[in-house]
Amino acid sequence: MYRAIIIDDEYLVIKSLIATIEGQELFEITGEFYDGISAFSYIREHNPDLAFIDIKIPGMNGLELLQSAKQMNLSTLFIVISGHAEFAYAQKAMFNNALSYCLKPFSKSELMDSMQKAWQLLENRESRTSAEAPDGFQEEELPFGIPKDFCPPERLKTSNRMTRVMLDYIAVHYNEYISIQKLADFVHITPNYASRLFKEEVGFTFCSYLTVLRIYLASKLLLRMDMPIFMVANQVGYKDYFYFAKVFKRFTGYSPSSYRSTFRKEESSGEDTGL
Repeated sequence: MYRAIIIDDEYLVIKSLIATIEGQELFEITGEFYDGISAFSYIREHNPDLAFIDIKIPGMNGLELLQSAKQMNLSTLFIVISGHAEFAYAQKAMFNNALSYCLKPFSKSELMDSMQKAWQLLENRESRTSAEAPDGFQEEELPFGIPKDFCPPERLKTSNRMTRVMLDYIAVHYNEYISIQKLADFVHITPNYASRLFKEEVGFTFCSYLTVLRIYLASKLLLRMDMPIFMVANQVGYKDYFYFAKVFKRFTGYSPSSYRSTFRKEESSGEDTGL
């Protein structure tokens, strides 16, 4: 049985979650934490397999903890439990590698589905040796159809300060209209120089990188969230659903709906989906 902890500032919520999942044999609850700082310290030291985490917790909030765990490349999986249905929270959580986003009051079926997914990922992790891709990014984390030399902006290593600033800007504003002109203005250089510098440091042109990033994030949302596909398109920066579907199929060979049904089935049956 894998180890899990719960992070929430409300005692009754923690007890309610424990009661809701009582009887399952996938995870053993080994810790309860009421603030982000003590929870993060425990995660770094003891490396639990799974953490249920609320967004609104004192000390270090849930999104900050997720971001810190991602930056440190910690192996703990996260399921967000929140009373807030705002999509901005879900979007930020997913960008920081949350496995799923469950709303309070808890639905046992939703929690169990999320835990089953976490269990399967842990089983897959144990049963295979991960191949290392450039800059330490692991191929197993790339969804099907994403180029193997792609690396998300927050994990892409560069020694150039201006490139780092551009990547950080993209990581925050990827779902908005971004042009090379806007990036160049942001770092106070010419568009031609920004374009050349980006290609030399990242290995993709700016437009190609932004497109791959959007499809990468869309792939994760399709598999991990049950939102309508037009909302997935909108959340990764495509206001035109039909154009999004065309670009998505060009990369993956699947329509968004076919991709979701195909790779969710493989994931549930224990096959390696590339995530």
